[in-house]
Amino acid sequence: MSNRLAMVGIALSLVFLASCSSMDRWGSRRDVFDTGLTLFQQGRFAEAIPYLEDATHDNPKDGQAFFYLGRAYLSQSKWRQAIPPLRTAFRLSPRDAQEEIINLIIDAGFAAAINDFKLGDILDSPRRSKELL
Repeated sequence: MSNRLAMVGIALSLVFLASCSSMDRWGSRRDVFDTGLTLFQQGRFAEAIPYLEDATHDNPKDGQAFFYLGRAYLSQSKWRQAIPPLRTAFRLSPRDAQEEIINLIIDAGFAAAINDFKLGDILDSPRRSKELL
């Protein structure tokens, strides 16, 4: 009797583990994106990025996850990091959303260039470069 009960317990454990195999560390794939989106909407961009990155890895055809990942990087002034996910979002999105995305890509490119230009000016200035060191 105890052997039979042990076998039933093992079988139930295996069924439970198998049902969890389609879930990642945070729950379902959609839950990961929803958590990232909620954090993004709360202005908690740094916290949202790992969830949104996971969502893009879990579903590489989810244009919305790439879009919000790019916007989260933009909100943190991480211009260069924003461009690849925004480009992917552009490719995956319907035509009516592509205009907004291309504008964000252009803005990120200009901001990265201006940032590099200003950084170059600071490093080229002898007085400023000594201050940074």
